[in-house]
Amino acid sequence: MNIEALQPYHEWFLLLHILAAIAGLGANMTYVFWLAWSERDRAYFDVAVRGVHRLDRVLTNPAYAVILLTGILLILGQETWPFDQPWLVAGIVLYFVSGIVSVTLFVPAIRTQLAEAERGPGGPTYQAAARRSRLMAWVGVAIVVVVVWLMVVKPGAPLTDTDHAAANAI
Repeated sequence: MNIEALQPYHEWFLLLHILAAIAGLGANMTYVFWLAWSERDRAYFDVAVRGVHRLDRVLTNPAYAVILLTGILLILGQETWPFDQPWLVAGIVLYFVSGIVSVTLFVPAIRTQLAEAERGPGGPTYQAAARRSRLMAWVGVAIVVVVVWLMVVKPGAPLTDTDHAAANAI
């Protein structure tokens, strides 16, 4: 589907899409380090874990909403990449999988970690909750990295005129 009225804004939508991806993935990648920091230095536990939670609400979630909106606009405004491209479908599916992982696994893991920390940090229940939080953070990052790879590499996509021009310039 091609909505011609969107075409003049394609580069702006693409720029916003890429900036939002950088912000979302960048914030996601910091979660693992914040959580590890909170484990090494208990004095910063509250700041680190609550910081991850706030970063998720204030930066990461809005960034992923912008990615979704601009992604839809890019698909609707461009006929170069029809929706039946396997890399595009896989990227969209994984985008939603990452959201499901975040909502159903990562957020509850962080909440459990916070609750266990209040009961007594350092115990086996807390340690299990902390491991789960870190694991879910890494799973989320891994999924998003695969989505970024799909969007950049576009495996199996036909070459565009831009691709041919770039290849000929080399």
